Amino acid sequence: MKKIIIAVIFIFLLVFIIYKANDNDLIDYMSLGDSINEGINSYGNHSYGYNDYIKSYLENNDMLHKYNAYYSKNKYTILELLDDINDDKEIMYDDKTYNIKKELREADLVTIAIGMDELVEVLNNYKNKDFEEVKVELDKMSSNMDKLLKTITSLSKTKIVLVGYYNPYNNNDKEMQEIFAYLKDKYQSLADKYEVTYVDIYNTINKDKSYLPNEKDYHLTSRGYLKIALEVIKKIEKTI
Repeated sequence: MKKIIIAVIFIFLLVFIIYKANDNDLIDYMSLGDSINEGINSYGNHSYGYNDYIKSYLENNDMLHKYNAYYSKNKYTILELLDDINDDKEIMYDDKTYNIKKELREADLVTIAIGMDELVEVLNNYKNKDFEEVKVELDKMSSNMDKLLKTITSLSKTKIVLVGYYNPYNNNDKEMQEIFAYLKDKYQSLADKYEVTYVDIYNTINKDKSYLPNEKDYHLTSRGYLKIALEVIKKIEKTI
């Protein structure tokens, strides 16, 4: 009986070692964010988000082990995500329990796209007002992002990608250029500070007005999300 038990334990350990050896090069991908992560399109429907394209890219190249986009939701703010991490928010999905801190620690790749909903609100509230007033709100967003990145990087030492913002108004006037240039500089400084990868998508989306076909909504088409994904993948390919 003792020999049988020892044999069973040996087989279990052997299977586990083989599994871990084969799993070593595979990626646990975690995507955090707001409606951009949800893939909400220009007409309010859930579509393919930029993160879904990245997931497909990893799957098609036999690089994906696990995908987690459970900590994403419409209108999710930077501070709400920060609070959820500090509280180690637990969620249930397919009868499995997930804790955000554990998921961050175990992830090999984390993409963050959050603040777009907040930015749109700032821009709507400050239309035609002084740029200095807008900067006050942008500084608040940057300060909150600073806190978020500090917390995430304290938990995860892996590849972290911070996705920037696009112009929701489908125009390219001087005021918008100034606002997004200012925010880009702030976020790039934060990315350098915490040694994360920053992906600026302003020009990527601004090049093609068809990505924003609905003047009453600031969400992108699936093609627009694909363009963001391709920019992120370029960065990922340099490190994997």
